[in-house]
Amino acid sequence: MHGLFNFFTSVLRGALKLALFLFAGAMITSVLLAGVAVALLALILALVTGRKPNSWQTFMQFRQTSQRFKSGVWTHSKASSNQSASDVVDVQAREVVHALDDQR
Repeated sequence: MHGLFNFFTSVLRGALKLALFLFAGAMITSVLLAGVAVALLALILALVTGRKPNSWQTFMQFRQTSQRFKSGVWTHSKASSNQSASDVVDVQAREVVHALDDQR
């Protein structure tokens, strides 16, 4: 009796694994096809209008920005090196109590 039960259990387990594998394959394929369809639509739209797709420009802008921080976050950029010491103002820090009381 146990042998028959183990056989049906293994058959059901195998069928469930196969069904889940097929479902995962169908999901991956549908997402891939949707991505290709969107890319083709963007390409056709770019060819009709004569302009580059905006996502390409966004990607390139992100890439240029990331190149600036490649050597490290704390390096000085050209914009910060153009500032002179006269732009910096030192002030005495103090707590503003009245503004906090008015908000409550």
